[in-house]
Amino acid sequence: MAGRFSFSVPGRRSAADPWFRIGTLDVGTTVLVVLVCVASMFVWALDPSVFNSLVLDPTAVREDWELWRLVTWPLVNEPTLWTIITIAIFWYFGRQVEGLLGRTKFAFLLLLLTVVPGIAGVVLDISLFGLEPIELAVFLVFIAEYPFARFFFGIPAWAIGGVIVGIQILQYIGLRETERIILLFVTIAVAGLTARSMGLAQNLPWIPRIPWPGGSGGGRARRKRSSNRGPRGGGEVVPGPWSASSRTGPVRSSALPQPPGVTEHDQTELDALLDKISANGMDGLSADEKRRLNDLSKRLRNRK
Repeated sequence: MAGRFSFSVPGRRSAADPWFRIGTLDVGTTVLVVLVCVASMFVWALDPSVFNSLVLDPTAVREDWELWRLVTWPLVNEPTLWTIITIAIFWYFGRQVEGLLGRTKFAFLLLLLTVVPGIAGVVLDISLFGLEPIELAVFLVFIAEYPFARFFFGIPAWAIGGVIVGIQILQYIGLRETERIILLFVTIAVAGLTARSMGLAQNLPWIPRIPWPGGSGGGRARRKRSSNRGPRGGGEVVPGPWSASSRTGPVRSSALPQPPGVTEHDQTELDALLDKISANGMDGLSADEKRRLNDLSKRLRNRK
């Protein structure tokens, strides 16, 4: 029973690890934000005035230099049914995006989605509070990565995202709140640019990619190291009960016929990733390596 409520920090610090654990609960970036937002609803119920200094108040930021408001405004959540739905949506899709980026990059994405729209809110003189704008941005990042994922009634993700954004724009037009339309586009732009720069949204090449430390450059470094490992053995492997699949797990792609158009470099890189999965499982791959494996797999399937 005591272990159920214990606190621990993982010994490993890979991107797939949580920040810490509470009993059996892995607390990554998504779960941490959800816990803080849920706690804020209880605090609101006890004393709403506690959050007066956390809401984004453009006047307070401009005149009194209360810059912390640029960061704290998403943590102010009024206890309503819509707030619960917003937190649930953020939890579901936030875990998906965090699984692709890792906890640190996802935390930086959330920070940009908070600070940049916050600055825009100060310029446009718009007060902000609550998780809803961040939740919408994270949902759109998921859609940018999986635009054809099917939701209820088989509707693709891109259509759901378009309807949601369109409804918000119509609402702001009806309320004559042009400034909030601008703020919405700023939030979407930050989400798209950051996701693209971190290696997501590969299906949307028209979004500019800003150089990102540890992003595509890191992938090039890994590919260079794998290509310098030297020959992986000569001869031709004939599939059968004596092949690598019966001893070490997945069959190396070099044992299979190469589809036309697949380069030797691609084949070597795929072999290295499959070897790593065989040794450590899927959890042994970084987020960049998983995306690269997915890209290579798609190319192999498309050329069959």
